[in-house]
Amino acid sequence: MIKKLNSLTILAIVTGLMVVLMLLTIQRPNTTNDDYSLLFPNLFDKLSSIDTIKIKSNQDEFTLVKEGEDWFVKERWHYLANFNLVKRTLIDISEAKIIERKTANPEQYALLGVEGVENDGESILITMLTSDKETAGLILGNEREVGQTQGARRFYVRRAGEKRAWLAEGYLNINPLMLNWVDTQVMNIARERIVQINIIQPNGETATLINLGKKDKFGTPEDREKTIFTYEQLGYDIAGTLFQLQMEDVQPLKGFSRGDSEVVTAEFISYDGLKVTAKTSFIDGFYYSTFRAEFDASLIQTAPKDIVESEMLKSPEQVQQEVEEINKKVAKWVYRFGGFIGTNLMRAKADMVTVRDKVIPMPPDVTGMSGN
Repeated sequence: MIKKLNSLTILAIVTGLMVVLMLLTIQRPNTTNDDYSLLFPNLFDKLSSIDTIKIKSNQDEFTLVKEGEDWFVKERWHYLANFNLVKRTLIDISEAKIIERKTANPEQYALLGVEGVENDGESILITMLTSDKETAGLILGNEREVGQTQGARRFYVRRAGEKRAWLAEGYLNINPLMLNWVDTQVMNIARERIVQINIIQPNGETATLINLGKKDKFGTPEDREKTIFTYEQLGYDIAGTLFQLQMEDVQPLKGFSRGDSEVVTAEFISYDGLKVTAKTSFIDGFYYSTFRAEFDASLIQTAPKDIVESEMLKSPEQVQQEVEEINKKVAKWVYRFGGFIGTNLMRAKADMVTVRDKVIPMPPDVTGMSGN
């Protein structure tokens, strides 16, 4: 029994040593003139001509296409892609540098994660094209952990169509999921610009908030400074709804149905004449909204000094241009939002403010521990 155990132990040790030796062999740096050169030496000069990016993994497969100066996610109803993310990705790939030469043996690819995407491979394949002609292809494998918490990292990679694997350094944290490439920001209207919000229920009941003549201070027209919100920051939060407004999902307006769901209208009016109207419904546990922007010179008001000094306000010409840009982006779409945003777009007056004489008083202190 002891001899049998010893034999198994020795076998396990030998097997372990062989695995370690194989890993060291695969990851051992080799002297090569390619070290510290660019992974794609000529790619940077071709970036402006690239009009298609295909990303494929065992998690997802999608295509980013360029039209004019914008990028779109082809498989997501051709919705706008995150331009900065696409641009950054192209630049990062073009700037990636070779650090070490690695294996050219396909049997060892899986250890580095560069086996490709066929047969449920763990790699991410990024293919860049110009007019349907491949410009460059990257097979992105495992990250080599070297202790960095930020900045450039090191990944095992292969150039598509080549056998040689490499250790490359760069910002190659490429997301394989399509939804993470969608431009999730619907619009960005600074809170400082908002002078009035009207939230209109289906029965016509309207809850109105106004700026109280000071930056970030809001109340009802009736109570003004004496307004008691259901929680202290509520007026501030509602006025900032359109600031860096992020959606959870999007779908085409064509074919969308609210069914029997009620529609609540929210109007956001700015000092400089911008009016954004949102129409929101609560459907099957989610909030769905459509938007429309317009410029109305009759809505322009004199802003308080501290808001003027914030330099957030725009000229009539700038607002008109902003309206065109907003409507171009949102006109054909329905946006889904989470509870915080969706609730604020649909709030009735009773959900916003508390009548002072109905505030529940604090119970009397009967413990004798008032702190005095």
